[in-house]
Amino acid sequence: MGKLTELKIKKIQVEKKTTLSDGEGLVLEVTPTGVKRFYFRYKIDNKTRWLPLGYYPDMSLVAARAEASRLNMERRNAETTLDPLAERERLRLEQLQQAELARQQSEREQQLLNNRLTMQQLYDRWFKAVISKHKDGGKFVDDLFKNDMLPILGKLYADEVTRQQIAQVTQNVVERGSPVMAGRLLGYIRQMYGYGIGIGLLENDPTSHLKKIAFSGKANIKTRHFKDHELIHFLQTALPNCSLTPKAKLAALILLATAARVGELLKAQRKHIDLQARMWKIPKENAKNGKEHLIYLSDFTVNCFNQLFQFVDDAVWLFPNRDRSSHVDVKSLNKQFTDRQNTNPINGRASDNTSLVMEGGHWTAHDLRRTASNVMASQRVSNEIRRKCLNHTDDDMLNLTYNQWDAAIEQKRAFELLGARLAYLSDPNAMQGEIIPFNKLG
Repeated sequence: MGKLTELKIKKIQVEKKTTLSDGEGLVLEVTPTGVKRFYFRYKIDNKTRWLPLGYYPDMSLVAARAEASRLNMERRNAETTLDPLAERERLRLEQLQQAELARQQSEREQQLLNNRLTMQQLYDRWFKAVISKHKDGGKFVDDLFKNDMLPILGKLYADEVTRQQIAQVTQNVVERGSPVMAGRLLGYIRQMYGYGIGIGLLENDPTSHLKKIAFSGKANIKTRHFKDHELIHFLQTALPNCSLTPKAKLAALILLATAARVGELLKAQRKHIDLQARMWKIPKENAKNGKEHLIYLSDFTVNCFNQLFQFVDDAVWLFPNRDRSSHVDVKSLNKQFTDRQNTNPINGRASDNTSLVMEGGHWTAHDLRRTASNVMASQRVSNEIRRKCLNHTDDDMLNLTYNQWDAAIEQKRAFELLGARLAYLSDPNAMQGEIIPFNKLG
């Protein structure tokens, strides 16, 4: 039993600060003003330490004794000498540290909440930073998102959009009959989330594990090109006898002889063609991959350009539009080719609607580019040189790192082989009574 009682504590008055012991380390400090406070008194390293327990009567005598008993028990059971005051300080600092961590976490969460973006807001930032720099100013992507994604998900927070919601938006495009566009939409949404994660706006990408092929199916690899007998018919009969304008006919021949993209040709300006140097420079803004490309002009191609210049009446463009403010629409040549491969004539369009029908089926301007590549291959031009002639982007990191040879000589030779082969196949006299020889240069 301790030395203090509730009655004694209530009645005690002192003229100066006084300490009363209850035993087992429990003491009561009393001041002249009547403040009474319990302490746990103990020794450590021969030094007396005072651990405040609480003020009376907020802490009763019973509660103070219980706390002192607990502290004594902890000290007796501790493997090392326990300093309750130091332990309390440690716990206090630990609590402060935890409180600070909690405060910082709360600030981060609030910051994330403040910075949360809806899908529309994320799209707007991504579009401005990335997509607007596309050649078309981002029109294709903008149309795709405004038609198929933003009306459904635009108002949702980007960090709350689920994989299921992305899948449903993509599936909607599949169900309307556009699986290829569905695959592209998924790819662009993935790019948008990648942008958000890359600049610290988002933590997760809901498109992960969604496969484009699951929506768009396997890519339809196009292989249409003219085989030799088709190419002979095209060069000797179909093209010369159809109702295309001379400029359009020459455009077809130039596409075959240069393996250029139709847009690259129709956007060409006079200054890009140097017949004396036998060179066509396609500026980066006209090239699909954004890289300047040089095409070496064979005798066949120089002859085509010489003929073409006889019909060009514009000071800037080889194929100007009607008001001469720019080049002609890049789709116009393909439309002319298609009009002449139609078994059902269209009013107001080409009357010779079947003049360019070929045995292998429908063909486009791009198939002329593919034909040129195949003709090069038939002349034993390597895949690597053909890729360079076609201005294809090389994704092989080993090549990009270690192969810096521009292969200009090899490309020039490839275009010469292509031009010579086309010249040979175009000449009925050269071929009369002959089997077409392999690698014949004319």
